Amino acid sequence: MKVYYRISAQGIGTVLLRRRKIAKALRWWLRENGFDYMYSYFFG
Repeated sequence: MKVYYRISAQGIGTVLLRRRKIAKALRWWLRENGFDYMYSYFFG
């Protein structure tokens, strides 16, 4: 099974990522720059 990370934010739209480190870095960047985001993951 593969894990997919979905991050949605007003400035970037919806992003679907496979790599956990990239998803974590994007969430950190959004937080640092004041963006509100929604984060979820699922198995596909």
